[in-house]
Amino acid sequence: MKRKEFLLPVVFLGLCLIARAQEIGANFNHNPEIINFDYLKKVKVEWIRTTPRIFDYIEGELELKSDTGLQKVIQAGEKGYKIAFGFRWDFKMRNKRLPEPNSEEEKLYFEYARKILQIVGPHIDIFKLGNEPNLETLPEDLLENEEGVVPLVRFTKRQLTEVVEPYFKERDSSNMPNIYIGSFPRLFMKEEQQKIGIRKMIELANNDDKITGLAVHLHISDILQIDQSFEFVRGIMPNKAIIVPEFSFHRLYLTKLSESITVNKKGKAFVRKYGHNPNWKLYQWFGHANTNRVSPEEWKDLFETLDWFPEHNLRAYYDRFRKYGVVLATYPLFQQSCPKNMTPNSPAWFINPVFYQQSLIPQNNGDYTPSPLYYEDFVSLVQRGKKTKRDR
Repeated sequence: MKRKEFLLPVVFLGLCLIARAQEIGANFNHNPEIINFDYLKKVKVEWIRTTPRIFDYIEGELELKSDTGLQKVIQAGEKGYKIAFGFRWDFKMRNKRLPEPNSEEEKLYFEYARKILQIVGPHIDIFKLGNEPNLETLPEDLLENEEGVVPLVRFTKRQLTEVVEPYFKERDSSNMPNIYIGSFPRLFMKEEQQKIGIRKMIELANNDDKITGLAVHLHISDILQIDQSFEFVRGIMPNKAIIVPEFSFHRLYLTKLSESITVNKKGKAFVRKYGHNPNWKLYQWFGHANTNRVSPEEWKDLFETLDWFPEHNLRAYYDRFRKYGVVLATYPLFQQSCPKNMTPNSPAWFINPVFYQQSLIPQNNGDYTPSPLYYEDFVSLVQRGKKTKRDR
């Protein structure tokens, strides 16, 4: 490929950041049931991240004792994997306000949180207090109330003091997990930076000695948005650790789905080579791949035609992780959403993962095919992260 790689030198920011390892792990999002140890061995990660939807248990959709996802977390811990765990609280989806302290609702929610910790707690190395709370909380709960209290901040504190801290102290007070607040997406946006709830949450991470640091999500459309997000955080929390459980160029992909696959000479040659409809847009080709599966060669050839695609973008992320004091980042191992009936407005998360079990033809032995875009860089960065840990 002749496109420019988004690689910049590491620059000292004037921040008093302690030298830290930048480890890379596997992210299974809200579906721990898809954890697969055979593929974890292939990429040699040490870290796993998952954040199950706690309301699935509270509302009875999943049973605590028989849930495959929680059992997979236990198995991962028993196999020696380090686990970053937390709950996804979908209050906004349910049009629910955050519960008042000591209310019956809060007691119910915290009871389930305690029960889940009783099951998976012995295997947790990082506990994350929330998942994208600026998106999963109603707007009014991100504002100060009449008493000058931000409900999201109060709920987060109480999750720590009423559930997480008591459980781990009772179990083994000398072996507490690292605790992070977050994860916050879209921090490059001015509208997010101006929300009092977000600023107060980052201040809480900075000021509370029980909290190790902040979790940030970096789904972006431009490389500069990484710097904008981190610089905002470092303006409030200059020294504490950052983790990045999710990152991708998904926002960029969404802006390109309606682009013609014959937008340039390379695209026209691609269509001739594979016999596709020259009138197709990108979303239509992706729908074809997600439905029929294509070869890794065809997938790579398609992306060779896309002048806007940021080649080796995992490396660019990793440079920023070094620059801004990120200690752990996790990346998706498998495709979790692969729409077959793609539209211009469909999500495109399926581009990101390390293995394409739905969009690409399986290997001759039946194994999932590695991503031609991300596999090699991911495996290389996993090893690089291990080396930074050893060299600390």
